[in-house]
Amino acid sequence: MQKSTLLLVLGISSTVAAGLGLGAYRYGPRSPVVEGLFLGEQRVPDEGSPASWLARRQLDALGWEARFHHDGEVVETSLGAIGVEIDVQASLDRAGEVGHTGSLSRRVKEASLARQGQVFVPLSFWIDEPKARRFLESIAPRFVVAPVDAALDLENKRKIEDVPGRELDIDASLAEMRAAKFEDGVVVRLVTRRVPAKVTALDLANVDVTKVVSSFETSFSLFGSGAGRAVNIRNAASKIDGVVLPPGAMISFNDRVGPRTRENGFTLAPEIQGDELTDGIGGGTCQLSSTLHAAAVYGGLEVVQRKGHSRASSYTKLGLDATVSFPLVDLKLQNPYPFPILIHAYSPEPTKIRVEILGGAPVAKVEYAYGVGQSYDFVRRITVKEHFPPGKRVRRQKGVPGYDVTSTLRISYVDGRVEERRWYSGYRPSPEVFWVAPGYDEANLPPLPERAKGVEGRLEEDEIPTETASFPVSQPAPEPAPAP
Repeated sequence: MQKSTLLLVLGISSTVAAGLGLGAYRYGPRSPVVEGLFLGEQRVPDEGSPASWLARRQLDALGWEARFHHDGEVVETSLGAIGVEIDVQASLDRAGEVGHTGSLSRRVKEASLARQGQVFVPLSFWIDEPKARRFLESIAPRFVVAPVDAALDLENKRKIEDVPGRELDIDASLAEMRAAKFEDGVVVRLVTRRVPAKVTALDLANVDVTKVVSSFETSFSLFGSGAGRAVNIRNAASKIDGVVLPPGAMISFNDRVGPRTRENGFTLAPEIQGDELTDGIGGGTCQLSSTLHAAAVYGGLEVVQRKGHSRASSYTKLGLDATVSFPLVDLKLQNPYPFPILIHAYSPEPTKIRVEILGGAPVAKVEYAYGVGQSYDFVRRITVKEHFPPGKRVRRQKGVPGYDVTSTLRISYVDGRVEERRWYSGYRPSPEVFWVAPGYDEANLPPLPERAKGVEGRLEEDEIPTETASFPVSQPAPEPAPAP
């Protein structure tokens, strides 16, 4: 009885297998991709090579649109620009699994469904990650929001709270790309991360504004060309007033003051270009940077970056000036003390600008001296102005000698330590400039002033030596003529 039953089961199994074989012959796939399959929402053609057809789609897909968005801002580009393309081989491998893997019944069923247009296989994509990263880095500046440091508005007696900023998180945004379902018009979310302010409200609470580390003051005019300079000096001062530097922190003058543009509150005023004065937006800003530099020197702060003017300035001693030009020429200072300090920049009088370093009692006695290694005479420059009426002349600029200057700073700390710092400043001579009408008789010009060696272009110019002469540090230099 058991043997008969076994034969019966085997007989039935053989019959089923034979039936399935007939079905497989009728419905089974006859190519690497079953008939009627949709790959990436397009039906694979019955004729031709699926690989060639997909390779053509790969080229077309490079132009598909991709949109990256964050907080309402959208960047539009293409898949090709971000390093994304169809992975032809991986897509064909996925398509080839339909009707070719699993049990015979499964393969027959999948082939049948494909012939009815009911099987959809998504495309596989490949990401060139170095190219994708370069794209994200190129758009990163569009999503940067600089943090706002906490500050004290001493004039209005109020605190300005810190505000965190943001920046694009390249790695997290790249992960969003990997997870995206690529198609024409794909949308990818950009990820940003929080950037904390360097100075927080807690730092403000630790500043003792009743104690003055150091201070320095310079004067300016309110009349004629000085009117524009006064506007620029006060505007720049408002942008550094109240800045707090925790221990070890650094201030960049250009970062704080920003571009010298009308939109940023600056106006036309005389400034140095080459060896002559000319009107420019922001002229006079260097007087504030020089006043800040001098206050920092007398306060014993670390001067990380400073460049002297090309000509000597009248509003401060030689070697204490600091020229700035956005964005390349900067003044950078660092707080070397174990307590936070605050920069207070204000006008105690209409014609003066004062910078105070607040936060602690003076920790040292600071002595500044400078000496001149060599000085250089200037020339008279005569420029013909075609639009001047006959006989007109204008003394456009007063001549200023040049100097090789070495500065010495001696810092005697209360704990007995003594530190000396030295730096060099090279001031070129600036010509005396006359603007005259065509045909003007130069004999009517005033005699050459002291330290003028002749008229430019009519004498052999002396070359300024590259090495300075030795001299005592305490040797004083003559006070320079007025300049911005």
